Amino acid sequence: MKDKNRFFKRFSRIVSILVLFCYGSAVQLTAQDATFQYEGTYHDYVIPQTTKKYAVLTAVGGDGGRIHFKNLLTDFQVGGGRGGLLKAYFKIGNASNNLKPGSTLRFIVGESGESRLTAGSTGAGGGGGTGIAYKEVGTQEWILLMVAGGGGGAGHSWLTGKDTGNPGPAYIEGEEGDGLGGTSSTTAGGGGGAFGDDARQKDGTGMDPKYVYGEHAKAGWSGGPDTGEPTGGNCVGDGPQGGFGFGAGGDGNATSCEPGGGGGYTGGDLGGPNGYSDDHAAGGTSYVNTSMQNDYVLPVERGTTTSPENGYASLELVDESPVISIRPVYNILLCITPYTNRTDNGTNIQTDNWIGTDAQKWYFYSEDRTIRSKLNTAKCLDLSSSNTSNGNNIQLWDCNGTSAQKWVYNGIHKTVHSGVNSDKCIDASNGTANPSASVNIQLWDCQYANNNQKWNIAGATTVSNSANMKHIIPAFHTGFAVHSSNAEVSGSNIQLWTKDNTNYAEQWYFDGLAIKMRDHQNQCIDLSQSNTSNGNNIQLYTCNGTNAQKWLYDGMTKSIRSVVNPDKCMQIEKNADGVYGKRSNVNIYDCNGSAAQQFLIQE
Repeated sequence: MKDKNRFFKRFSRIVSILVLFCYGSAVQLTAQDATFQYEGTYHDYVIPQTTKKYAVLTAVGGDGGRIHFKNLLTDFQVGGGRGGLLKAYFKIGNASNNLKPGSTLRFIVGESGESRLTAGSTGAGGGGGTGIAYKEVGTQEWILLMVAGGGGGAGHSWLTGKDTGNPGPAYIEGEEGDGLGGTSSTTAGGGGGAFGDDARQKDGTGMDPKYVYGEHAKAGWSGGPDTGEPTGGNCVGDGPQGGFGFGAGGDGNATSCEPGGGGGYTGGDLGGPNGYSDDHAAGGTSYVNTSMQNDYVLPVERGTTTSPENGYASLELVDESPVISIRPVYNILLCITPYTNRTDNGTNIQTDNWIGTDAQKWYFYSEDRTIRSKLNTAKCLDLSSSNTSNGNNIQLWDCNGTSAQKWVYNGIHKTVHSGVNSDKCIDASNGTANPSASVNIQLWDCQYANNNQKWNIAGATTVSNSANMKHIIPAFHTGFAVHSSNAEVSGSNIQLWTKDNTNYAEQWYFDGLAIKMRDHQNQCIDLSQSNTSNGNNIQLYTCNGTNAQKWLYDGMTKSIRSVVNPDKCMQIEKNADGVYGKRSNVNIYDCNGSAAQQFLIQE
């Protein structure tokens, strides 16, 4: 059965390649916004005539394959590396190094590496990289804009107990890689590079590809720029396969522990044979073209996973730059600023007079909920030592993915909440008493009437009066509203219904972080059993003060996040008729920024 499945998988790849060779892309998109999933080929998008100022491009590499051993004696899994995530804002216009209307963007989405699901010391395949290229209208030259590296495949040795599998490394400015393939041996593949040769020999001294074990990971752009078109590549070896991509993932070894490296701008190395080596299967590296005019580049390294997924890419046309200033409501002529414009670890954060320098500009990044300095996007707003005691300091620190650097801007109360404890907020120490002074920024218990904790952020979605009764409206269809299916009865389902200003079952009161019924304020919107598994239901339930009944309306993304896990959001599902409308259920799901997770709060 496994051989049959592999045959059909490879046959489908060959068909995709033949279609690509004979007809080019099967998809020519000209819509305003678009999302691209893995299909084994490329997708072209023609930039429309638009008044929008920026194209927001997101690329996510394919995950490395996992290992799952299960028999009567044991059942354990080893996760593969997750593909890297890159997001960048490119200017649209006719100036030099802008993305020009009428030009073409090409999206090549990486596939996850094949997993190893039977016993044996065998490495899984590496994930393919996801790349985006650009061809200006009236020219034939393709320019590489960005590549998100694929994750390295999982490996395990019965002899040493060593587990391997590394994520696709995040892009680091100034360390762009060489575009070549990763190292390989005679039995397992290094990841493919964006362009150049195929995977190199393991000693790294030769540039000729090896074919002892079938084809190793292929380049995403054979021969490099000016020698053809970027189309992606794949592996055809006999072990667990590496994923197709812009820089394909390397194959795992069919008989030993060597997992394949991830594809990317530079391909990642394979893992050590039989787990003896300290070398892990590396993820492919990521890249952003900084010669093109981009306002904002942000990488995310995403760890490992036992549920590997294909990569994806997306495009959104927007008016606003992501650059923000964070200004106290009590005096909008001030803004938060690192002390003396420094970016050293431990630099203190305070208010200062707004003069528009980069030191006073920040990026609020929804994917990992960090607030990053425009002076250096590798530096994050950080809660010192993750200490949530009242008065603990807020500082600048190397971005590290911890909860001390995760924040949510609450559009209901204009407060900024800590990822360590959502009941704690950023506070200007005694700011209202010294409205023109440089005051220290600290953490304090959230107090929603306290102007020391209220902040203005341009472009954020907020409400005019948080004390008034509100409707919760899906942003994509304002004729509906979030509704309790059985009025004030505890246990009633939360769903959509036709918006009706006279129907109290769809009118809500935001009390701190609780969302209560307008006329029955002993009933709250509740996450059933505090279970944040994707698809778990949201209901009405008697108010009890638990985190299951606390929600953050994210003014930066229009999402409603659960305090149980702020990376989980309310999501609208299609109803029994297969559409969004009456009786569409509201449940919990991984926050992803989709239209089904965007809400407006209206009176």
